[in-house]
Order: sequence, then structure tokens, then C-alpha cells
Amino acid sequence: MARTKKRTDGRYAKQVYIGKDDAGKRKYKTFYATTQKEADRLAAEYRAALGRGLDPNAGKQTVKTLLDNFLAAKKAQGVGASWYTSLNIYVKHLKPLHSILADKVRTADIQRVLNNLAETGLSHTTLTHIASTAKAAFALAIPEIIQYNPCDRVIVPAGRPAKTRGWLDDEQQAWVRETPHRAQRAAMLMMYSGLRRGEVTALTWGDIDLDERTISVNKAWDFSADKIKLPKTAAGIRIVHIPQLLADYLREERKSDPSTMYVVHTAHGGRMTAQAWKRLWNSYMAYLNAKYAFDGANVFAVRQKDENGKERGALPILIKTFTAHELRHTFCTLLYKAGVDVLTAKDQMGHADIKVTMGIYTHLDAKYKAAKMDALDMYLENACKSNASQAT
Repeated sequence: MARTKKRTDGRYAKQVYIGKDDAGKRKYKTFYATTQKEADRLAAEYRAALGRGLDPNAGKQTVKTLLDNFLAAKKAQGVGASWYTSLNIYVKHLKPLHSILADKVRTADIQRVLNNLAETGLSHTTLTHIASTAKAAFALAIPEIIQYNPCDRVIVPAGRPAKTRGWLDDEQQAWVRETPHRAQRAAMLMMYSGLRRGEVTALTWGDIDLDERTISVNKAWDFSADKIKLPKTAAGIRIVHIPQLLADYLREERKSDPSTMYVVHTAHGGRMTAQAWKRLWNSYMAYLNAKYAFDGANVFAVRQKDENGKERGALPILIKTFTAHELRHTFCTLLYKAGVDVLTAKDQMGHADIKVTMGIYTHLDAKYKAAKMDALDMYLENACKSNASQAT
């Protein structure tokens, strides 16, 4: 075993044999420390790491290489195209680390990057995803490239609070129910069944049993990859029970749509694309705006001349618009208001983790708690008046 030598600069050096080079010459890795004990410890840890599979020739691997390996693994795993796109964005946020040798990265380096990203206004949720991406990439490199994960002790900054997804109030829900439009069918489906947009896109009439009032959710459309995929999570494969109101609506819709396969489709009966959804939703919001903010005026009632002298101008949006995902959250809100227990709501929504459903229910509890206490105040006030009148 190689001895620990004291150098002329006062430091101790300990060598570990790591094999031979292409010319057959023996190669060593040297560890330096201010004490003999520390040098021996560093060498022993490295020797143990070699025994666990550390590649002594992998010292030139950068963080970018680790992240690329992670993305390749996720792609081979078959993650959804939208999630793969998000992972690429998280990797780009880690760019300040890309050129650093992987085995030289320390916890402080990663912490510094996250702190700087927090100052740019990223939310805590996004910062958590970035930190998780880095941690997963480093984990894949153990023990071949690195000995430990520098992300283990990283603290994700608070960042900007995540935006809470809203839901439609009673007035907006009435707009959806009472306003005929080509987008109404999609809106009614999402608001009264909780389906995601990708699930609605892949939904066929054969998936709906109007007599039993159920929808079989067994597939979704991946807009990025332009293909059918399984729902977002395994829990997404489910049977959704729908209210009579939606069943009656869909029965009438089916009468006017006898030959189409997709429940929600393009004007020509084809499958909806991302661009088709965008056009449809913009048209829907403009129509609702014209009807409820401008008493049914034409959506292009405002005429303004552009720089070429042409007249074209849309009505300014004055209503509170909503997204397709807010319709899904509205369904969860309706379940809460109807007193549906959280486990049933989880199954209906297709949440993989009950914490997601609990988060929505807890938020709604806080929102409606004051109203519940007002009801108690009214009850107590009436009870006191009743007792007082009986006493007289």
C-alpha cells in the first residue's frame, strides 16, 4: 500500500492506483490534505467508491453530460411529450452549472443557482421541479461518475407563491350552460366531468354510456407528440360518473352529431389539434364577451383604421375569461360543495395523489369557512330570539 508522504509545502499526499493507461503505464490519483489522517481518509473513501463502481476515467464528465443522460433516460422511459418538454426547460435553468465537472460540484453551487433563479421571480413549484431534475440527474451518476449527490442538502427557496388555479363562479357557470357555441360541448364536458383537455380530445362517443351516466376515461391525446397516450397518471384510467344535467345535454348533442367518432371535434369532424383548440377557445371567449359585456353586439363591432387604412377591430375583453383547466377545477369545486368525500373526488378527478385533491378541498374549506360561521351566527341569533319570545 502506498505511503502517505509529506510534501515540501507542508501538505500530505496519498496515491490510489486506478489502473493503466493505453501505453500500459500505471496511473494514480493523488489526494492532498493538511494532515496525514485527512489524506488517508480521502484516499480510503475513493478506494471504497471504486469498489462500488466508480469509473476512474469519468472525471471529465460535466454537469451538462449528466443532465443529457437524464433526459435520454426519461425519453427511453417513455414520459409524455409535454413533461419531456418541461424537463428540457428545467435543464436550461441549470445552465450556470453545465460546464462544471460533475465531481467538482458542491451543494453550495446548486444552492447559489436556485437562489439566483428565485430572485428572477420563479415560483416555489418551478424551483422545486428544477431542484428535483438536478437531483435525479446526479443520482443516475452514482457511483460511476460521482460519489455522493450534492443536491441532498439543497434547500429550495420560497420563490414566488404559485398561482392558485381558479374555478368558475355561479355567473360564469350559467354562461357555459346557457350559451350555445361550438365550444359549449367541450366546456360542459370539462365542467361537469372534470376531464382534462387531452382526455376530452381523445374521447369518443363509444366511451360514453348515457343510460348509466358514465364516461370511460382510458386514453388521452398528446399534443406535443401528436399521438394517443395513456392518461396523465395510472389513476387517470377511470370511470367518471356524470350528473343527469350533462347526460341529458350530451344526448341532445348526439342527435345533431350522428356520424362523428370524436365527441369534441373540428368543424369537419376531425380530431382537435392544439391550434384548433386555440382558435376555438379564442372564439368562445370573444362570443361570451360580446353577449354578456356588450348585450350581444358583433364581436368585431369596434371599427378602427389600422396603418394601412383598413378597418378591423375587436371588442375589448371586459368579462372574466377562463381556461379549459379552470373548468376541470370547477368540477372539483362542485364535488366539494355537494359534500362528496375527498376519496371519491380523487377517483373522479383522476388524481394520482390524494394530496392534490386534499389541497383543493383544504383551499375551499378556508374560502367557505367564513360563510359557514355566518350561518352559525344567524342560527344562534334566531335561536336567541325564539327563546326570548317564548320567555315573554
